[in-house]
Amino acid sequence: MKVNELRVACVEVTLVGSRVTCDPAPTDTDQDVLCLVDIDKWPDLIEELTWDGFSFDGNEHYANALEGGCGFRSYRNGETNLILTTDAEFHRRFLAATSVAKHLNLLNKADRISLFQAVLYGNPMEGVL
Repeated sequence: MKVNELRVACVEVTLVGSRVTCDPAPTDTDQDVLCLVDIDKWPDLIEELTWDGFSFDGNEHYANALEGGCGFRSYRNGETNLILTTDAEFHRRFLAATSVAKHLNLLNKADRISLFQAVLYGNPMEGVL
C-alpha cells in the first residue's frame, strides 16, 4: 500500500513504537504506524490492505475498532505493523504515551508496556500498589 493511499483513508498517520521512542533506536524491531481511520473508509482500507499483503495480527481480546472504546486492530506486512483505530480518544492517549516514552527514553520494553497499559487502559503496574 502506498503511503498516499493510507493517508486518504486516515485522519492522521504517525510513526510510533520503539524505533521512535528509543535513543538509540533498535534495528531489530517492526516499524509501527498509528493510523486514525475515517470510519466510513474502514471497509475499503481493510480490503486494500489485504490485497497488498497485510494480514490481521491482533489479539481478539482488544475491543473491535469499530465498536468504540479503546479499540484497535493491528495489520502486519513484513516489518510494517499498522495500528488502526477509529477511536480519537484511543489515538490521543496512544500519542500521549508515545511522547512520555520518548521523553523518558524507556529502553526497557517492559517499562514501555507498563506505561502504555497505564495510559491507554488505566492498568497499574502489578505489585506496585
